Amino acid sequence: MRFYYLKIGFRTILKNKLFSLINIVGLATGITAFLLIFLYVRYERSFDRFHRDSDRIYRLRYERSSAVGESVRFASCCPPAAIRIREMYPEVEKIARIFRYRATVIFGDRKYYEERMFFVEPQFFYVFDISMMAGDPATGISDANTAFISESYARKYFGDDDPLGKTINVDREMSFVVTGVFRDFPGNTHLRIDIMLSWPNLLTHYGADIEMSWGDTGFYTYLVLNPAVTAAEFEEQLKLLVERDFGELLRHYRLTLDLKMQPLTDIHLNSAFMQELEANGNRSTVTLLSIIAFFILVIAWVNYINITTARSLTRAMETGLSKAMGAARRELMNRFFVETILINVAALLASLLLIALAWPLFSHLTGIPDDYVPWGQGWFWLTAGLLFFSSILLSGTYPVLVQTSFSTSEVLRGRYIHSKSGILIRKILVAFQLVMSISLITCTILVFRQVTFLRNQDKGITITDILAVRAPRVRDEAFGSRLLAFREELLRDQIISRFSVGTEVPGRQILWDAGGIFRVGSDQSKNYQIIGIDYDYIPLLEAEIIAGRNFDRTFSDSSSLLLNETAVRWMEFESPGAAVDQKVNYWDNIYTIAGVVKDYRQQSPKEAFEPTIYRFMPHGRDVRGFFVMKILPGNEARVMEVTEKTFSEFFPDNPFDYFFLEDYYDQQYRYEKLLGTVFGVFSLLAIIITCLGIFGLTSFLMLQKVKEISIRRVVGSNVVSIMMLFSREFIRITAVSFIISVPVCYYWVSQWLKTFEVRMEISLLDFLIPFVIVLTLTLVTIGLIVNKAASVNPADNLKSE
Repeated sequence: MRFYYLKIGFRTILKNKLFSLINIVGLATGITAFLLIFLYVRYERSFDRFHRDSDRIYRLRYERSSAVGESVRFASCCPPAAIRIREMYPEVEKIARIFRYRATVIFGDRKYYEERMFFVEPQFFYVFDISMMAGDPATGISDANTAFISESYARKYFGDDDPLGKTINVDREMSFVVTGVFRDFPGNTHLRIDIMLSWPNLLTHYGADIEMSWGDTGFYTYLVLNPAVTAAEFEEQLKLLVERDFGELLRHYRLTLDLKMQPLTDIHLNSAFMQELEANGNRSTVTLLSIIAFFILVIAWVNYINITTARSLTRAMETGLSKAMGAARRELMNRFFVETILINVAALLASLLLIALAWPLFSHLTGIPDDYVPWGQGWFWLTAGLLFFSSILLSGTYPVLVQTSFSTSEVLRGRYIHSKSGILIRKILVAFQLVMSISLITCTILVFRQVTFLRNQDKGITITDILAVRAPRVRDEAFGSRLLAFREELLRDQIISRFSVGTEVPGRQILWDAGGIFRVGSDQSKNYQIIGIDYDYIPLLEAEIIAGRNFDRTFSDSSSLLLNETAVRWMEFESPGAAVDQKVNYWDNIYTIAGVVKDYRQQSPKEAFEPTIYRFMPHGRDVRGFFVMKILPGNEARVMEVTEKTFSEFFPDNPFDYFFLEDYYDQQYRYEKLLGTVFGVFSLLAIIITCLGIFGLTSFLMLQKVKEISIRRVVGSNVVSIMMLFSREFIRITAVSFIISVPVCYYWVSQWLKTFEVRMEISLLDFLIPFVIVLTLTLVTIGLIVNKAASVNPADNLKSE
């Protein structure tokens, strides 16, 4: 009997090739879109969950607030916190600190600038699950001048040689013997480390007193909390600790300090603090993509339901006669369910093939690492299986019930053809598809418009034709004179017109901040962002001095500051001009305000202007950050050749690490671009599925109306009038779908735009364009089918009458 059902199912599918193909393609497209988005969403939600105690691991954060309530929130912590917690709180089972150290690693004649190098306490290996390939985590990194490196870095530095016992040099200041190799951290972690340096070297390098400084940050602190204690309860205890150890000094500087507990598994999607180790994800984006995936899948199911229930009319005679000959409804249901299963099997196989083909591009687009392969994961196949059975039940149940509901008497009387409820349901389902399609296109347009709007905002500075080179880390007493000679050598070549140094460049979060700063005569201390610059930084970026002067070689500016407009307002000066020559107390050192810089976009317009203080940084041994150069347009290749050659001559122990500022600044829009691209791709898929559905429904309608069309042709109707007759209902449905989609899209986009400091205005055109696109595609789809049906010689269709 089962073989009989399969035989009938295959025969029916092959007999109706067009409708079967439409159903398979529609379902395959929906399943593919759903699984791809599901893979991305699962990856984003999996961050840091591979650690054994991930549900009990917390990152201890630091927040500093001024007397008037402005706060700076850090991802890192102050160094003494871990020491005091280790001594006083047994409910903390384990606690460890790491400290990021960006530096140049030298091995033989090779040199690399490393971003993911950390000083690590030995307790780190008890908090996190680190897989060691060689070396003992308990003792291997506890002694001074020892280091662990990752598996990939062992290959990078030493090739096939055994790395144990080899020596690496850091900034020509510290040497470390490799005593262990650990497996690479997986891609789904906020904490990626390539090199671990022994903690005693940190204390030697910066001085042991740093561990007692409550005012410092940069110490990333992780702890495992006893399950009997909640994070909120422990935070209350930490308030007492801060008050006992640091309260008096905080009151002196009119500041408050809070230690916050952040769950490890919340960091990636819920954390955007200062000093984050990596650019984190966005929970709103992940949630939105989950909704899109669900709706596209539902559109595909609706498509199948619509076409199958419409086709059930042609099979009503088959159903009625089968019942008359003794077939039970259960038997008929089994037969139709087998057809649904066969269609879904074909769709699932096609979907898996499409995913395999699209995965390299999709993973590159979304930033999923190459080693994250879904087919090797049991949960992927479990999800695909659950989706397969859900698809059969949800898309197949209603059509099967409709197809088996006809009675012999109804079939003979022809009443089933005029079922108003069935027609209404199909209209509602088509409207649902169109609402989703119009909404996705609308959101795509608005997302791209907002990104374009942000990129076209006046930044207040010039970022084009600017080359930034990371300042050398390896330096000696002659570094200052070499820097000046390097500058003069580059300026001698006419393709470089200006040269400057700065601790930051536009497009980066400012990592240097300070609290407890206030204008002399005021008692309101606040937090400020700090940038160290030289004489040429402001002119090179073409930032505007709106009051006072820039740092100038004719003045002694070691005790001078520049403020931006926001900092002027924070210090409560009446105007930028009123701030010039006034005094500022910067940690009990008195500085004079030399000038005021017009606010410019240090970061993208997504962020608000930050109160910023510019400190003078002379060209000496302590220069850090970046060399910034203004180049003549169209000379990039020549600039790179000259700059790299000259850099290597003056700073031979340092790697040449560079970027063009415009490209670097543009990286801030990565998530918005991803969102727009994903919207665009899946809007296209939704449109394809919807058009397939309309194509299938219209094709079926034409089969039913072929004689009516021929009669209309005979009595003089032209193709256009016939097309308008059959399009009228779809136009009404599309218009209703448009009306429904407008408030939905407006609400979502309005909420999304609130996350931006600067946002575009939403116009009616943003909603009309998607409506016109969908309506045009709908009419074209219908027109092609009607034109084909109306072009047939009427005599061929009416000769049997």
